[in-house]
Amino acid sequence: MRRTVLHTGATILSALLLLGLTGCGGSKVLKDSEPVTLVKPLTTVSDQRLEAHLDWVIVRAGPGTWAKNADWDEYLMRARNLSDEPIRITGVTVYDSLDTRLESSANINNLISMSKKTTTRYKAEGVKVKAGVGGETLMAAGAVALIGSQAYAIAVLTGSATGSAAGVAVGAVVLAPVLIVGGMVQSKNKDWVARELVSRHTPLPVDLAPQELQSLIIFFPLAPSPRRIELVYVDSNDEHKLIIDTREILQGLHIDNADQ
Repeated sequence: MRRTVLHTGATILSALLLLGLTGCGGSKVLKDSEPVTLVKPLTTVSDQRLEAHLDWVIVRAGPGTWAKNADWDEYLMRARNLSDEPIRITGVTVYDSLDTRLESSANINNLISMSKKTTTRYKAEGVKVKAGVGGETLMAAGAVALIGSQAYAIAVLTGSATGSAAGVAVGAVVLAPVLIVGGMVQSKNKDWVARELVSRHTPLPVDLAPQELQSLIIFFPLAPSPRRIELVYVDSNDEHKLIIDTREILQGLHIDNADQ
């Protein structure tokens, strides 16, 4: 009986240790951060009604990272209503290099699950996907100024900007550190990341008054070498789409060519 109890206890202890080791590889909020300044947007597009800036994409281990081992991408954008009537942005989607449509989400489990499906899809095509690989293309396109030796976390300016404030925002986007709290219990790490993700994500739809500029933070599953971003919006007349071509500025993102 005693041997059975000891064996059971050892089995439970081993299982707990295994869970602990597995948890160490999961996502968690990083304890340290440094400010980052984006000198210019990655790209800007517009039609006669809407202007959109793609300011940055936060990827795993890249400038702006606030979560360790993130299996998602965080798109920092701004949208300006150029018209003299209200506009409502109803959707933002990304198309990867296989032209697969990827929906945004603020749910960490959904993002991780969809990223795994993306990895599987690309594996079937003989392409290896690795989160964060190719992020140097962002550095070249975005003219990022790092304050300090490393950059771990940033938070885009929230709310709207109009008038002169909007003009300044177009010229330079200054991003301040997010709130980082250390000393968390390991088992709570994922919950903390999940809450932070929800708090940062911009819920849709987004209403823009005439001439209003508003920041958008949109989370997507891993999108390897994404082709384009589509913003769907409506005005009093119809539904419209604004396309941001990302084939050049995000070329090679998340595609691991090390073994090819």
